[in-house]
Amino acid sequence: MTLRSKVPTTGSLFVFDAAARHLNFTNAAREFNVTQPAVSRSIRALEQHLGCPLFERNHAGLELTEQGRFLHEALQGGFSQIEHALDELKLSLAEEQTVSLSITSAFALHWLMPRLPRLKALMPDISLRFELIHGEPEGPMGRADLAIRYDWAPGPGITIWPAIDELVIPVCSPDYLARHGYIDDPDVQPERHSLGELTARMWEAETWEVFLNAVQLDPMTGASRMAFSDYGLVLQSALKGQCVALGWWHVVAGELESGELVPASRRFQRDQDTYCFVARGNPGAQREAVQRVLDWLLEEYARLEEAFRPVREAATIY
Repeated sequence: MTLRSKVPTTGSLFVFDAAARHLNFTNAAREFNVTQPAVSRSIRALEQHLGCPLFERNHAGLELTEQGRFLHEALQGGFSQIEHALDELKLSLAEEQTVSLSITSAFALHWLMPRLPRLKALMPDISLRFELIHGEPEGPMGRADLAIRYDWAPGPGITIWPAIDELVIPVCSPDYLARHGYIDDPDVQPERHSLGELTARMWEAETWEVFLNAVQLDPMTGASRMAFSDYGLVLQSALKGQCVALGWWHVVAGELESGELVPASRRFQRDQDTYCFVARGNPGAQREAVQRVLDWLLEEYARLEEAFRPVREAATIY
């Protein structure tokens, strides 16, 4: 026999549970927004169906009978399991629509955040979780669904899209450029310039000295320096017109497109590393939400590359 056949209605079990918790039919009625007589009728029908009293009614109020206590304990255990299962189901559904990204703080601040309203408008059902790297885009993905990394070796359980041919571009604000000119002008005066740089040792592979040598420019020995421990602050200083910063195209592409930043040199350096989009899971095995966010990222970069093409073609790339 099924549970449904053993009780007058399944709803009578919920009414009984409320009455047993409150030991008061009026309070139980408030919980269901019904009248006290409706609760009394439901309890009476359940007692008649079971063939035993569930409450003792006396001048002090209500008390559970032995049978009532037995049934209430069983219901509490069952309802608790159902509640836990529903919570787990709700959490799993929420996780299904949550995409976690492992990206640098600079990429998050300068590229993704300005585009986030557009992404949310396109995908209002998807939640994003960020696992930020304060430094270069390298190291394990952790528990992230998507990541941006330097050249990533293929392996099982990972899908790679080598999407970004990286350039290093000196960038500054339009106002800074109007006041100080390009750093590769033939008559450049280094003492008029301020160069923003990182203090972190991990960035020693791409310092101003390395860049200037790579693009065959003289050392700007007379330029002042502004050193920061976070790359996002280097770019923020450039946006405020305080310095020239070395801009990695995958980070500054959006601000170059908007005009908030402009190239401070007609000479760019091709980075030896290719930036990859990395997704957890074998090809084609990504969750729908992850694939949608990845497709959007790929489309955004393709659009930015096309918009940047005239600037790239006009520059000398070393």
